Amino acid sequence: MIIQGNGGRILFMSSVTGVQAHENLVAYGMTKGGLQMLAKGLVVELAKHQITVNVVAPGATLTERTLGDDNYEATWSRITPNGRPATTADIAHAALFFLAPEASHITGQTLVIDGGWTAVSPSPY
Repeated sequence: MIIQGNGGRILFMSSVTGVQAHENLVAYGMTKGGLQMLAKGLVVELAKHQITVNVVAPGATLTERTLGDDNYEATWSRITPNGRPATTADIAHAALFFLAPEASHITGQTLVIDGGWTAVSPSPY
């Protein structure tokens, strides 16, 4: 990207576990938090080249894997403030925003997409 000379976008996929601690997920959360700090650190080196570095951090999301759990959608619908888990489209729209020209002045940021769950953090159990 630097050699091309016309800027660019780097987007990391993290998780809500990178912004708050969860039992039995310390190692996973550490890696997701590390991605968020990597994005911030790369700003120092890449912003002058018009390269943005941002992070999308999804919460509970309906995927092929989570749809295999009979209780997943009902549980996360009950404890997520907006009443439902995310869809893959919700996550994709956030990613597309960061990649759009309109986001060219946003860099080093993490966007949590969790329907407000981290604001109140109720346990799924």
